[in-house]
Amino acid sequence: MRIGVDLDDVLVDFMGEFTNICHDLFGKPEIGTKAVDWEWSNFGLTQDQFDQAWTKVKSVYDFWTDLEVEDGVSKDRLSALAWQHELFFITARVASKGASVQWQSSWWVEHNIGILYPTVLVSYDKGPLAAALKLDYFIDDRPKNCLEIKQAVPTCKVCLKDSSHNQTFSHPEIVRVQDMNEFMDIVEAECKMQ
Repeated sequence: MRIGVDLDDVLVDFMGEFTNICHDLFGKPEIGTKAVDWEWSNFGLTQDQFDQAWTKVKSVYDFWTDLEVEDGVSKDRLSALAWQHELFFITARVASKGASVQWQSSWWVEHNIGILYPTVLVSYDKGPLAAALKLDYFIDDRPKNCLEIKQAVPTCKVCLKDSSHNQTFSHPEIVRVQDMNEFMDIVEAECKMQ
């Protein structure tokens, strides 16, 4: 099987770190606040403040190497999945100081999950990439990406990782899963039936 996995807020706790950055810079939102949408409208920040927070992300040397593992990720199971199937980590990240986004992301997967030489692809256009890779399964936390991949590869089983910022989204062909472990349950169960 060919499996695509988004990184941020699927495997990596980016939202938690971004919330901390906003709080450190502006005193809001409260630590632990969860974004209710993709615009972080409940953070109480102006667009200029968000731009400053992103500038901070970009200024941190190797920012993407120092993030926590998202809850609901079994490292051993994910390593086993990568050993048995073709696993592609597909992410859309801004560049920060230091190594390339691709290198930082690969380093993170290797050192936090234990997958040696992971295939990390950086792209804001995930649909064409999914089509080129002929993905069978894909998981992301962003509805736009899920829809793009489903349109590009109708046979792909696309899952949306349940998050505070995607609660209003529903689509009959996209399965909402609690976390990466539930996604792996689906993949493993369907692989056994084939």
